[in-house]
Amino acid sequence: MDIILFTCVSGIFFQRSIGAYQLAHFLRKHGYSVQVIDFTDYFTSEELISVIEKFIVPETLAVGISTTFYTANEIKPKFIHNDRQKFDFLELPENILTIIEYIKNKNQNIKVILGGAKSESGKTIPNIDVVIHGYAEDKLLDYLNSLSNNSKKKKKHTFLIEEQTTVQPKIISNDPLDKSFSIEELDHRFAHTDIVLPNEVLPLEVSRGCIFKCSFCAFPLNGKSKLDYLRDPNLIKDELIYNYETFGTTNYFLSDDTFNDSTTKIEKIHRVITDLPFKINFTTYLRLDLLNAHKEQISMLQEMGLASPFFGIESLNQKSASIIGKGMNVNRAKEFLLELHYDHWKEQIPITCSFIIGLPHETTESIQRTYEWVKSNPINSVFFPLALTSKTYYKSEFNTNTQRNWICKNWTFLVQR
Repeated sequence: MDIILFTCVSGIFFQRSIGAYQLAHFLRKHGYSVQVIDFTDYFTSEELISVIEKFIVPETLAVGISTTFYTANEIKPKFIHNDRQKFDFLELPENILTIIEYIKNKNQNIKVILGGAKSESGKTIPNIDVVIHGYAEDKLLDYLNSLSNNSKKKKKHTFLIEEQTTVQPKIISNDPLDKSFSIEELDHRFAHTDIVLPNEVLPLEVSRGCIFKCSFCAFPLNGKSKLDYLRDPNLIKDELIYNYETFGTTNYFLSDDTFNDSTTKIEKIHRVITDLPFKINFTTYLRLDLLNAHKEQISMLQEMGLASPFFGIESLNQKSASIIGKGMNVNRAKEFLLELHYDHWKEQIPITCSFIIGLPHETTESIQRTYEWVKSNPINSVFFPLALTSKTYYKSEFNTNTQRNWICKNWTFLVQR
Protein backbone atom coordinates (compact mmCIF):
# COMPACT_ATOMS: atom_id res chain seq x y z
CA MET A 1 0.00 0.00 0.00
CA ASP A 2 1.05 3.60 -0.62
CA ILE A 3 -0.61 4.85 2.54
CA ILE A 4 -1.76 3.12 5.73
CA LEU A 5 -4.24 4.84 8.06
CA PHE A 6 -4.73 3.94 11.73
CA THR A 7 -7.93 4.72 13.60
CA CYS A 8 -9.95 3.35 16.51
CA VAL A 9 -13.44 2.84 17.90
CA SER A 10 -15.55 5.98 17.86
CA GLY A 11 -16.09 7.55 21.27
CA ILE A 12 -19.25 6.62 23.13
CA PHE A 13 -20.56 4.40 20.33
CA PHE A 14 -18.92 1.10 19.43
CA GLN A 15 -18.56 1.85 15.74
CA ARG A 16 -16.18 3.05 13.08
CA SER A 17 -15.48 6.75 12.74
CA ILE A 18 -15.79 8.09 9.22
CA GLY A 19 -12.64 10.22 8.97
CA ALA A 20 -10.02 7.65 7.96
CA TYR A 21 -12.37 6.02 5.44
CA GLN A 22 -13.24 9.36 3.89
CA LEU A 23 -9.55 10.10 3.42
CA ALA A 24 -8.94 6.62 2.03
CA HIS A 25 -11.71 7.01 -0.56
CA PHE A 26 -10.47 10.44 -1.60
CA LEU A 27 -6.86 9.28 -1.98
CA ARG A 28 -7.90 6.16 -3.90
CA LYS A 29 -9.71 8.38 -6.40
CA HIS A 30 -6.41 10.21 -6.91
CA GLY A 31 -4.46 7.05 -7.69
CA TYR A 32 -3.12 5.99 -4.29
CA SER A 33 -3.57 2.58 -2.71
CA VAL A 34 -4.74 2.91 0.90
CA GLN A 35 -5.38 0.48 3.74
CA VAL A 36 -7.35 1.52 6.83
CA ILE A 37 -6.52 -0.41 10.00
CA ASP A 38 -9.39 0.13 12.43
CA PHE A 39 -10.24 -0.88 16.01
CA THR A 40 -6.57 -0.49 16.90
CA ASP A 41 -7.43 0.09 20.57
CA TYR A 42 -8.16 -3.65 20.70
CA PHE A 43 -4.86 -4.81 19.13
CA THR A 44 -1.67 -5.74 20.95
CA SER A 45 1.57 -4.25 19.66
CA GLU A 46 2.55 -7.64 18.28
CA GLU A 47 -0.76 -8.01 16.43
CA LEU A 48 -0.43 -4.55 14.89
CA ILE A 49 3.10 -5.30 13.70
CA SER A 50 1.85 -8.54 12.16
CA VAL A 51 -0.94 -6.67 10.37
CA ILE A 52 1.16 -3.78 9.11
CA GLU A 53 3.74 -6.20 7.68
CA LYS A 54 1.07 -7.22 5.16
CA PHE A 55 0.95 -3.71 3.70
CA ILE A 56 4.37 -2.04 4.03
CA VAL A 57 6.50 -2.22 0.90
CA PRO A 58 9.57 -0.20 -0.19
CA GLU A 59 7.26 2.18 -2.09
CA THR A 60 5.06 2.95 0.94
CA LEU A 61 4.93 6.73 1.35
CA ALA A 62 3.20 7.40 4.63
CA VAL A 63 1.35 6.19 7.68
CA GLY A 64 -1.46 8.39 8.96
CA ILE A 65 -2.88 8.36 12.49
CA SER A 66 -6.30 9.77 13.37
CA THR A 67 -6.10 11.23 16.87
CA THR A 68 -9.80 11.96 17.34
CA PHE A 69 -10.84 9.11 19.61
CA TYR A 70 -7.61 7.95 21.21
CA THR A 71 -7.75 8.50 24.97
CA ALA A 72 -5.13 8.13 27.68
CA ASN A 73 -5.17 4.58 29.01
CA GLU A 74 -5.62 5.54 32.64
CA ILE A 75 -8.65 7.70 31.78
CA LYS A 76 -10.48 5.52 29.31
CA PRO A 77 -11.74 2.82 31.72
CA LYS A 78 -13.04 5.43 34.18
CA PHE A 79 -13.92 8.51 32.11
CA ILE A 80 -12.87 10.50 35.19
CA HIS A 81 -9.50 11.48 36.62
CA ASN A 82 -8.12 13.65 39.38
CA ASP A 83 -5.44 15.19 37.18
CA ARG A 84 -7.23 17.57 34.83
CA GLN A 85 -4.10 18.13 32.76
CA LYS A 86 -4.34 14.56 31.53
CA PHE A 87 -7.32 15.63 29.43
CA ASP A 88 -5.41 18.47 27.80
CA PHE A 89 -2.90 16.37 25.91
CA LEU A 90 -3.24 13.52 23.48
CA GLU A 91 -1.74 10.30 24.75
CA LEU A 92 -1.40 7.74 22.00
CA PRO A 93 -1.74 4.16 23.24
CA GLU A 94 1.38 2.10 23.66
CA ASN A 95 0.70 -0.09 20.64
CA ILE A 96 0.53 2.94 18.31
CA LEU A 97 3.75 4.41 19.74
CA THR A 98 5.38 1.02 19.21
CA ILE A 99 4.16 0.92 15.61
CA ILE A 100 5.51 4.41 14.91
CA GLU A 101 8.95 3.41 16.19
CA TYR A 102 8.79 0.11 14.30
CA ILE A 103 7.95 1.86 11.02
CA LYS A 104 10.75 4.40 11.40
CA ASN A 105 13.25 1.66 12.16
CA LYS A 106 12.08 -0.28 9.13
CA ASN A 107 12.12 2.62 6.66
CA GLN A 108 13.07 6.19 7.58
CA ASN A 109 11.54 7.45 4.31
CA ILE A 110 8.01 6.57 5.41
CA LYS A 111 6.37 9.73 6.71
CA VAL A 112 4.29 9.54 9.90
CA ILE A 113 1.37 11.98 9.70
CA LEU A 114 -0.90 12.97 12.58
CA GLY A 115 -4.39 14.40 12.06
CA GLY A 116 -7.84 14.46 13.62
CA ALA A 117 -9.50 16.51 16.34
CA LYS A 118 -6.60 16.21 18.82
CA SER A 119 -3.87 17.02 16.32
CA GLU A 120 -2.73 20.13 18.22
CA SER A 121 -1.76 18.02 21.20
CA GLY A 122 0.31 15.63 19.12
CA LYS A 123 3.02 18.01 17.98
CA THR A 124 5.54 16.85 20.58
CA ILE A 125 5.11 13.10 20.06
CA PRO A 126 8.44 11.56 18.90
CA ASN A 127 8.91 10.47 15.27
CA ILE A 128 5.97 12.47 13.89
CA ASP A 129 6.91 14.13 10.57
CA VAL A 130 3.75 16.15 9.85
CA VAL A 131 0.72 17.34 11.80
CA ILE A 132 -2.36 18.33 9.79
CA HIS A 133 -5.04 20.48 11.44
CA GLY A 134 -8.67 20.57 10.30
CA TYR A 135 -10.27 18.80 7.35
CA ALA A 136 -7.43 16.91 5.75
CA GLU A 137 -8.47 15.76 2.26
CA ASP A 138 -6.73 18.45 0.20
CA LYS A 139 -3.91 18.99 2.67
CA LEU A 140 -2.95 15.31 2.79
CA LEU A 141 -3.21 14.82 -0.97
CA ASP A 142 -1.12 17.91 -1.58
CA TYR A 143 1.54 16.81 0.89
CA LEU A 144 1.78 13.31 -0.60
CA ASN A 145 2.10 14.78 -4.10
CA SER A 146 5.00 16.92 -2.88
CA LEU A 147 7.13 14.03 -1.58
CA SER A 148 10.35 13.56 -3.49
CA ASN A 149 10.17 9.75 -3.30
CA ASN A 150 6.64 9.68 -4.75
CA SER A 151 6.77 7.87 -8.07
CA LYS A 152 3.10 8.58 -8.76
CA LYS A 153 1.77 11.72 -10.41
CA LYS A 154 3.02 14.99 -8.94
CA LYS A 155 1.74 18.54 -9.07
CA LYS A 156 2.84 21.83 -7.65
CA HIS A 157 1.81 21.81 -4.00
CA THR A 158 -0.17 24.74 -2.60
CA PHE A 159 -0.09 24.17 1.14
CA LEU A 160 2.02 26.38 3.36
CA ILE A 161 4.21 25.11 6.17
CA GLU A 162 3.28 27.15 9.22
CA GLU A 163 6.17 26.13 11.40
CA GLN A 164 9.15 23.82 11.25
CA THR A 165 11.86 23.37 13.83
CA THR A 166 14.51 20.77 14.51
CA VAL A 167 12.29 19.36 17.29
CA GLN A 168 8.70 19.71 16.18
CA PRO A 169 7.16 18.29 13.00
CA LYS A 170 5.91 20.29 10.06
CA ILE A 171 2.51 21.84 10.73
CA ILE A 172 -0.07 22.15 7.97
CA SER A 173 -3.25 24.00 8.87
CA ASN A 174 -4.34 26.37 6.10
CA ASP A 175 -6.58 25.20 3.29
CA PRO A 176 -4.93 24.92 -0.13
CA LEU A 177 -6.01 27.40 -2.78
CA ASP A 178 -7.02 24.82 -5.37
CA LYS A 179 -9.48 22.59 -3.59
CA SER A 180 -9.98 19.10 -4.99
CA PHE A 181 -12.44 18.00 -2.33
CA SER A 182 -16.08 19.05 -2.18
CA ILE A 183 -18.41 17.65 0.48
CA GLU A 184 -21.33 18.61 -1.77
CA GLU A 185 -20.04 16.22 -4.44
CA LEU A 186 -18.86 13.45 -2.12
CA ASP A 187 -19.47 9.99 -3.60
CA HIS A 188 -17.92 8.00 -0.75
CA ARG A 189 -17.57 4.23 -1.04
CA PHE A 190 -16.30 1.68 1.45
CA ALA A 191 -13.87 -0.72 -0.20
CA HIS A 192 -13.87 -4.49 0.22
CA THR A 193 -10.52 -4.11 1.98
CA ASP A 194 -12.30 -2.06 4.66
CA ILE A 195 -13.80 -5.36 5.87
CA VAL A 196 -17.39 -4.22 6.47
CA LEU A 197 -19.09 -6.72 8.77
CA PRO A 198 -22.56 -8.25 8.38
CA ASN A 199 -25.27 -6.13 10.06
CA GLU A 200 -22.73 -3.47 11.00
CA VAL A 201 -23.83 0.09 11.72
CA LEU A 202 -21.87 2.17 9.22
CA PRO A 203 -21.11 5.90 9.46
CA LEU A 204 -22.35 8.03 6.57
CA GLU A 205 -21.47 11.71 6.28
CA VAL A 206 -24.45 13.94 5.44
CA SER A 207 -22.94 17.41 5.82
CA ARG A 208 -20.17 19.34 7.55
CA GLY A 209 -20.34 22.20 10.00
CA CYS A 210 -22.97 23.48 12.40
CA ILE A 211 -25.29 26.51 12.19
CA PHE A 212 -24.77 27.09 15.93
CA LYS A 213 -21.73 28.32 17.89
CA CYS A 214 -22.20 26.85 21.35
CA SER A 215 -19.69 28.20 23.86
CA PHE A 216 -18.13 24.80 24.56
CA CYS A 217 -17.78 23.67 20.94
CA ALA A 218 -14.66 24.16 18.78
CA PHE A 219 -14.91 23.06 15.15
CA PRO A 220 -13.83 24.84 11.96
CA LEU A 221 -17.26 25.24 10.35
CA ASN A 222 -19.29 26.35 13.37
CA GLY A 223 -21.72 29.15 12.58
CA LYS A 224 -22.26 28.15 8.94
CA SER A 225 -25.45 29.09 7.08
CA LYS A 226 -28.25 26.57 6.59
CA LEU A 227 -27.74 24.16 3.69
CA ASP A 228 -24.03 25.02 3.46
CA TYR A 229 -21.69 22.03 3.04
CA LEU A 230 -24.59 19.62 2.43
CA ARG A 231 -24.04 16.57 0.26
CA ASP A 232 -26.13 16.14 -2.84
CA PRO A 233 -29.01 13.95 -1.54
CA ASN A 234 -28.87 11.83 -4.70
CA LEU A 235 -25.24 10.96 -3.91
CA ILE A 236 -26.34 9.96 -0.40
CA LYS A 237 -28.95 7.71 -2.00
CA ASP A 238 -26.33 6.19 -4.31
CA GLU A 239 -24.10 5.40 -1.34
CA LEU A 240 -26.98 3.76 0.55
CA ILE A 241 -27.79 1.59 -2.47
CA TYR A 242 -24.12 0.66 -2.98
CA ASN A 243 -23.74 -0.37 0.67
CA TYR A 244 -26.94 -2.43 0.53
CA GLU A 245 -26.00 -4.22 -2.69
CA THR A 246 -22.36 -4.73 -1.68
CA PHE A 247 -22.54 -5.43 2.07
CA GLY A 248 -26.26 -5.80 2.84
CA THR A 249 -26.03 -2.71 5.07
CA THR A 250 -29.25 -1.12 6.37
CA ASN A 251 -28.07 0.36 9.70
CA TYR A 252 -26.35 3.75 9.92
CA PHE A 253 -25.02 6.52 12.04
CA LEU A 254 -25.71 9.63 9.96
CA SER A 255 -22.76 11.89 10.65
CA ASP A 256 -23.97 15.48 10.95
CA ASP A 257 -23.39 18.05 13.69
CA THR A 258 -27.11 18.95 13.62
CA PHE A 259 -29.09 16.71 11.30
CA ASN A 260 -32.34 18.69 11.73
CA ASP A 261 -30.91 22.19 11.35
CA SER A 262 -33.25 22.85 8.40
CA THR A 263 -36.65 21.46 7.45
CA THR A 264 -35.70 21.94 3.80
CA LYS A 265 -32.70 19.68 4.35
CA ILE A 266 -34.85 17.04 6.09
CA GLU A 267 -37.31 17.17 3.19
CA LYS A 268 -34.54 16.67 0.62
CA ILE A 269 -33.09 13.66 2.41
CA HIS A 270 -36.53 12.28 3.31
CA ARG A 271 -37.39 12.28 -0.40
CA VAL A 272 -34.44 10.10 -1.44
CA ILE A 273 -34.46 7.75 1.56
CA THR A 274 -38.18 6.95 1.33
CA ASP A 275 -37.65 6.26 -2.39
CA LEU A 276 -35.19 3.45 -1.63
CA PRO A 277 -36.31 -0.12 -2.48
CA PHE A 278 -35.40 -1.12 1.11
CA LYS A 279 -35.72 0.33 4.61
CA ILE A 280 -32.86 1.75 6.63
CA ASN A 281 -32.46 2.43 10.35
CA PHE A 282 -30.31 5.26 11.64
CA THR A 283 -29.23 7.25 14.64
CA THR A 284 -28.01 10.83 14.48
CA TYR A 285 -27.55 14.06 16.44
CA LEU A 286 -30.73 16.13 16.69
CA ARG A 287 -31.34 19.52 18.27
CA LEU A 288 -34.33 19.33 20.63
CA ASP A 289 -35.32 23.00 20.39
CA LEU A 290 -35.45 22.84 16.59
CA LEU A 291 -37.59 19.72 16.70
CA ASN A 292 -39.92 21.52 19.11
CA ALA A 293 -40.11 24.57 16.82
CA HIS A 294 -40.52 22.54 13.61
CA LYS A 295 -42.71 19.61 14.54
CA GLU A 296 -43.24 18.72 10.89
CA GLN A 297 -39.78 17.12 11.13
CA ILE A 298 -40.92 14.53 13.68
CA SER A 299 -42.96 12.32 11.36
CA MET A 300 -40.48 12.70 8.49
CA LEU A 301 -37.63 11.46 10.68
CA GLN A 302 -39.65 8.42 11.71
CA GLU A 303 -40.64 7.67 8.12
CA MET A 304 -36.98 7.83 7.09
CA GLY A 305 -36.04 5.19 9.68
CA LEU A 306 -34.98 7.07 12.81
CA ALA A 307 -34.08 4.33 15.28
CA SER A 308 -32.68 6.46 18.10
CA PRO A 309 -31.93 10.20 18.33
CA PHE A 310 -29.03 11.68 20.30
CA PHE A 311 -29.95 14.98 21.99
CA GLY A 312 -27.23 17.21 23.44
CA ILE A 313 -29.37 18.80 26.14
CA GLU A 314 -26.20 19.70 28.15
CA SER A 315 -28.01 21.10 31.20
CA LEU A 316 -31.39 21.17 32.94
CA ASN A 317 -30.26 24.18 34.96
CA GLN A 318 -31.69 27.22 33.15
CA LYS A 319 -28.78 29.60 33.81
CA SER A 320 -26.25 27.03 32.69
CA ALA A 321 -28.19 26.16 29.54
CA SER A 322 -28.64 29.80 28.53
CA ILE A 323 -25.01 30.80 29.02
CA ILE A 324 -23.70 28.09 26.69
CA GLY A 325 -26.19 28.80 23.90
CA LYS A 326 -28.94 26.29 24.72
CA GLY A 327 -31.84 28.71 24.92
CA MET A 328 -34.74 26.28 25.21
CA ASN A 329 -36.62 26.53 28.50
CA VAL A 330 -35.48 23.52 30.52
CA ASN A 331 -38.98 22.70 31.78
CA ARG A 332 -40.25 22.71 28.22
CA ALA A 333 -37.31 20.49 27.26
CA LYS A 334 -38.35 17.90 29.83
CA GLU A 335 -41.99 18.11 28.73
CA PHE A 336 -41.09 17.76 25.07
CA LEU A 337 -38.83 14.75 25.61
CA LEU A 338 -41.78 12.96 27.21
CA GLU A 339 -44.10 14.20 24.46
CA LEU A 340 -41.79 12.75 21.84
CA HIS A 341 -41.49 9.42 23.63
CA TYR A 342 -45.15 8.84 24.43
CA ASP A 343 -47.20 10.85 21.94
CA HIS A 344 -45.20 11.10 18.74
CA TRP A 345 -43.06 7.97 18.80
CA LYS A 346 -45.43 5.77 20.84
CA GLU A 347 -42.58 4.41 22.99
CA GLN A 348 -40.98 2.83 19.91
CA ILE A 349 -37.89 5.03 19.55
CA PRO A 350 -35.35 5.04 22.40
CA ILE A 351 -33.86 8.42 23.32
CA THR A 352 -30.26 9.22 24.24
CA CYS A 353 -29.30 12.48 25.98
CA SER A 354 -26.07 14.07 27.17
CA PHE A 355 -25.56 16.53 30.03
CA ILE A 356 -22.25 18.32 30.65
CA ILE A 357 -20.90 18.32 34.19
CA GLY A 358 -19.01 21.41 35.30
CA LEU A 359 -20.78 24.22 33.43
CA PRO A 360 -21.16 27.67 34.99
CA HIS A 361 -23.92 27.81 37.62
CA GLU A 362 -24.11 24.02 37.85
CA THR A 363 -23.73 22.54 41.32
CA THR A 364 -23.54 19.10 42.78
CA GLU A 365 -27.20 19.47 43.69
CA SER A 366 -28.35 20.58 40.22
CA ILE A 367 -26.50 17.70 38.55
CA GLN A 368 -28.04 15.30 41.08
CA ARG A 369 -31.53 16.66 40.26
CA THR A 370 -30.85 16.10 36.56
CA TYR A 371 -29.74 12.56 37.24
CA GLU A 372 -32.83 11.83 39.34
CA TRP A 373 -35.12 13.20 36.61
CA VAL A 374 -33.41 11.10 33.94
CA LYS A 375 -33.56 8.00 36.12
CA SER A 376 -37.29 8.36 36.75
CA ASN A 377 -38.26 9.07 33.13
CA PRO A 378 -37.99 7.07 29.88
CA ILE A 379 -34.57 8.30 28.74
CA ASN A 380 -32.99 5.10 27.51
CA SER A 381 -29.35 6.14 27.56
CA VAL A 382 -27.53 9.09 29.10
CA PHE A 383 -24.00 10.51 29.14
CA PHE A 384 -22.52 12.96 31.64
CA PRO A 385 -19.23 14.19 30.08
CA LEU A 386 -17.00 16.62 31.97
CA ALA A 387 -16.65 20.22 30.79
CA LEU A 388 -12.91 20.52 30.27
CA THR A 389 -10.87 23.03 28.33
CA SER A 390 -8.61 21.26 25.86
CA LYS A 391 -5.62 22.42 23.88
CA THR A 392 -7.07 22.01 20.40
CA TYR A 393 -6.16 23.96 17.26
CA TYR A 394 -9.67 25.34 16.84
CA LYS A 395 -10.86 27.27 19.90
CA SER A 396 -14.25 27.55 21.58
CA GLU A 397 -15.32 30.41 23.83
CA PHE A 398 -14.40 28.10 26.71
CA ASN A 399 -10.81 28.40 25.47
CA THR A 400 -10.67 32.05 24.46
CA ASN A 401 -12.84 34.03 26.89
CA THR A 402 -10.66 34.24 29.97
CA GLN A 403 -12.98 36.79 31.58
CA ARG A 404 -15.63 34.15 32.28
CA ASN A 405 -15.34 31.41 34.85
CA TRP A 406 -16.39 28.69 32.46
CA ILE A 407 -15.40 25.61 34.38
CA CYS A 408 -17.22 24.86 37.61
CA LYS A 409 -14.83 24.93 40.58
CA ASN A 410 -16.56 21.89 42.01
CA TRP A 411 -16.10 19.74 38.91
CA THR A 412 -13.94 17.25 40.83
CA PHE A 413 -16.93 16.21 42.92
CA LEU A 414 -17.59 13.58 40.28
CA VAL A 415 -14.41 11.79 41.26
CA GLN A 416 -15.65 11.28 44.79
CA ARG A 417 -19.14 10.06 43.85
